[in-house]
Amino acid sequence: MTASRYVRLLGLTLPSLVVWSFVVIAVAVRDSFPASAGDCWRFRDSCRMATQNSDHRRTLSMAERLREEAEREGSDWFMAYALYYQGVSNVILGNSGLGKAQLDEAYRYADAVADDTLRLSIHNGYGVYEANTHANYASAQRHFYEALEYAVKIGDPLRQALIEANLAETASIRRDTSGLRYALSCYEWGMTNDNAQLGFAGAYHCANLLHIAGDHEKAMAYIRKADELAASVNYVERSATYNLRGSICAALGRDIEALEWMEKAVAGAGEAQGATLPEIYCTYARILADQGRLAESDRMIARGFNVSDSLLIRSSLAPLLAQRARNYERRGDYRRALEAYKAYKESCDSANVDRQLRSINELRVQYDIERREQEANMHALMLRGEQRKTAILWVSLLSVTAILFILWHNYRRQKRLYRNIVMAHRDAVAREQELLGRIGSRNDNISDKPVPRVTTDGEISLSDIPDAYPANQKTRTNLVFDSLCRLMEVDEVYRDGNLTRERLAEMLGTNRTYLSQIIAEHTGKGYYQFVNGYRIKEAVRILSGPEGTAYPLKAIAADLGFKSMTTFYKTFQEVVGMTPSAYRDTASTL
Repeated sequence: MTASRYVRLLGLTLPSLVVWSFVVIAVAVRDSFPASAGDCWRFRDSCRMATQNSDHRRTLSMAERLREEAEREGSDWFMAYALYYQGVSNVILGNSGLGKAQLDEAYRYADAVADDTLRLSIHNGYGVYEANTHANYASAQRHFYEALEYAVKIGDPLRQALIEANLAETASIRRDTSGLRYALSCYEWGMTNDNAQLGFAGAYHCANLLHIAGDHEKAMAYIRKADELAASVNYVERSATYNLRGSICAALGRDIEALEWMEKAVAGAGEAQGATLPEIYCTYARILADQGRLAESDRMIARGFNVSDSLLIRSSLAPLLAQRARNYERRGDYRRALEAYKAYKESCDSANVDRQLRSINELRVQYDIERREQEANMHALMLRGEQRKTAILWVSLLSVTAILFILWHNYRRQKRLYRNIVMAHRDAVAREQELLGRIGSRNDNISDKPVPRVTTDGEISLSDIPDAYPANQKTRTNLVFDSLCRLMEVDEVYRDGNLTRERLAEMLGTNRTYLSQIIAEHTGKGYYQFVNGYRIKEAVRILSGPEGTAYPLKAIAADLGFKSMTTFYKTFQEVVGMTPSAYRDTASTL
């Protein structure tokens, strides 16, 4: 994640299916079995089944009985699971503070019994808590990577697929369609291994990300599959699926069908997860507003705010505020629309570096205005006596001192934010390198396969497609995109400063128009945005390491294919949220 997107939540609201995919981890937890009484196993299995079916209220009841039995037997292992299931269910149902405390206690027990499976599950729970309760996606991603490390360590592809579902959900919240690869991997693993839970999670996230990308027809196919899988395993909580299906129908112009699905979503709200409720109301409000039913839309927005406030769910505030602003604008009430939009932007950008810089500039302007006004007042009051003049000078001095203190305070906040950005990127780089080394063998059988060439008219030569690529397994665009990613990630062609769209298309055996279409379809980005993304990612890796201190920025820019320092600085600032020199200076102090 880039720093500028940590707190960004735009457009379509999304249900927190990351929570759902997290709790399904319980399906596979029977690794290390300490000796204990049969009642503990029975209650634990009841917790697992209730969680698997999204019946979290029953999970709380069974977990309390498991906790009592674990205390009676003196089993730390079963106590850890009791607290784990309680924490998971409370986070999902909106009792975030209590759930977090229970997860903390469960982790202490997990350390005591040295159970990596429990550590994996609890880290995943922490990620869900950070994403849903605080909208802190950087912290959430850090916990998901912690969980992924444990999954790799214990050699469990099931848990790897589960965490991929969480990463897909985080990408959905950030409206980053590159997360589609995680969703597809999760879906394919679930269907290949006859795992309906993972098949559902993958299908749902595929539908969501395709919907965000604008491919609504394909999104509808995946959401139908998700609904089918949900029915096959009798999930208690179906509102999230209905909500997304209603949104997709609305995008396809099926207004009546969209409202029918939203009515179903609201009708099932009593069984919905805590974070799902405000998102349902926001989606419903958007659909009603698009149909001109603004009064009903306003009521749905109010219900969404009430749920968000009562459950302390921050991640839903931005889309609700954005919809409120659009409703005011449709009525022609531009003053209230502007106020709502300002509140929306404040909610989105509260931790953004740009906002901090703007705040400092505003304080400087404010200081200058006040200083000028005070000088004018002093000239006018000089005629009233020396005593009055002295008083005004003291007031001015105190005002300047207060403003300087505020400026210093904001500067310190900016430095802390820079530090957090660098630490997050360094941590992500380190984890990515380690994880790539561990799971590289998992993809060897894919990376060794030849990729068919695409002709200039966009056709694939069937003779180039080996048996390893059945006709129904990958589309033409997927094959070309795989080749494109390999050129970027393995061959590092982005380092060539003379790399043009035509030259890259020639490497892939296609044309520049088809290449641009493939990039937009898979990533939602333009050609230069796509290529520069790889360049900035490598720049961050260099500047995060010890070699970055002695590596001139001009040399880095040239080595990574940037033709000018201006372009390098501008692109780095946009992606990371700070300049490369500020990044290096901050990294050198850590």
